Amino acid sequence: MIKYILKNSLTDYKNSYKSSFLSYSWVILHPLMLLGVYSFVFSQIMQSRVDVSGNISYTVYLAVGILPWIVFSTAILQGTLGIVNNVNFIKKLNIPIYVYVAKEVVEQFLNMIVAMTILFVFLYLNDITPTLKWLLVFVPIVLLFIFSLGISMFLSSINIFFRDIEKAIGIFLQILMWMIPIVYPLDIVPKDWNFVIFYDPIFYYFNSIRELIIFDHSLSIKYYMIMIISSIVMFLIGFYTINKLESDIRDSI
Repeated sequence: MIKYILKNSLTDYKNSYKSSFLSYSWVILHPLMLLGVYSFVFSQIMQSRVDVSGNISYTVYLAVGILPWIVFSTAILQGTLGIVNNVNFIKKLNIPIYVYVAKEVVEQFLNMIVAMTILFVFLYLNDITPTLKWLLVFVPIVLLFIFSLGISMFLSSINIFFRDIEKAIGIFLQILMWMIPIVYPLDIVPKDWNFVIFYDPIFYYFNSIRELIIFDHSLSIKYYMIMIISSIVMFLIGFYTINKLESDIRDSI
């Protein structure tokens, strides 16, 4: 099944850009345009409210947060539609339904390779020196993938019966992005509201990437435990749900 998922993810990934005029250029242009917009708004228009400590520019701080977030949020959006978008295949092929959801998530996480490449080039151009801790970035990224896959399997299963989910998830992701420090520093959040951030497991994935890359900090055991436990729990919930509802899903499509 893993081979099937990877093969079809790569095929769909290539096909998704074939028909567009700029082709694979969109893989780079999309995150760069978003990075440019957020950087301009926060560093120029709202510069009095955004202050990143040390010698790190706000644009660098933003890039390390927004590029992985784009991959994560798109993976959740497409993963939620994983069953709906593959109805014809599900009707014809006797393949577990979770495969189609996994295919969508893997396809989006292929963009993580592009995103991290863009990020490392951007950091180099901004005189950020690579360290050995950068090698550990794959840990939160892999765990984030597992977490995303679990969420997607759960949401895609429920979405078959409650189609409002696919319409609401985009709005929820926008709210979530502003609830955790993706585009703004944690320092500007009132301490009374810090509990909202610290109780959100998603915060630890993205903050881990920042801590390792731009602050050169080692991650605490707490960070690793939260990411490992939340990713495994979310994956098990999603996997159980999609398998439990598979027969009902096939009857409903």
